[in-house]
Amino acid sequence: MIIKSEKEKKEKTEIYVVAEHKKMIVQNLIRELKGNEIDVKCIGTDFTEVNFLPNLAIHIVVCLSEELDVNVYRVLKNKALKNGAHIYFLGNQNVLSIEEEEIFKATPAFSFSGWPVNINLLLQAIVWNERTKKRILVVDDDPMLLRNIKNWLANDYEVYMVNSGFMALDFVIKHPIDLILLDYEMPGMDGPEVLKRLRLQKQFESMPVIFLTAKDDRESVLKAMEHKANGYILKSRPPQEIITVIKDFFKKYIIDIENLQ
Repeated sequence: MIIKSEKEKKEKTEIYVVAEHKKMIVQNLIRELKGNEIDVKCIGTDFTEVNFLPNLAIHIVVCLSEELDVNVYRVLKNKALKNGAHIYFLGNQNVLSIEEEEIFKATPAFSFSGWPVNINLLLQAIVWNERTKKRILVVDDDPMLLRNIKNWLANDYEVYMVNSGFMALDFVIKHPIDLILLDYEMPGMDGPEVLKRLRLQKQFESMPVIFLTAKDDRESVLKAMEHKANGYILKSRPPQEIITVIKDFFKKYIIDIENLQ
């Protein structure tokens, strides 16, 4: 179930489902969404219906099928790029023509190849898109660095700070986080060990993690990336460069849901 604040609970999340709704697998999906307090609006596969969807940052779940023609994909791409609509493609991409596949790849979206879809992963993607400010957890044993990074990022993100690996693991269990900035070398439990423990838990195996490191030699960088982090930031970089790295990360990053299935 989607975890929401008291303010968010006042309104149900609204999702438009573009599909052949008579299909049993689609009906099951709709039933699961409604069971998670989602307000589902059913839209057919006709181009006209899809074209008249609101030009807003709405959630659109698209069940891939041969019934969808290329114009539908064009409309969806346009709504994502121009109106900020959140698109979720469900199903086998083999049904796409060459032209449709090109449009599909150019559309910012979450893609779920497994069918039926894992409803919990779909809900995670929806939560990700609904946050206007991404949540960053900074983990470092240097209090001055923690304060500095919070000051640099506070205007654009919700920033939380802990000073040990143990506290980081405890924090992410209790609070939803979009990115961890993780010190590579810490007493007690270092960054690689924190990341290893996160990856062993199913709910955190896709958690985005960027290492903070003081070392810029090739061997240290390669060693950091061996742990399947999403990148690294040198602590010695100027504040604006660190801010840019994080902005670029969120600009380009869409969770690879397929790796979780």
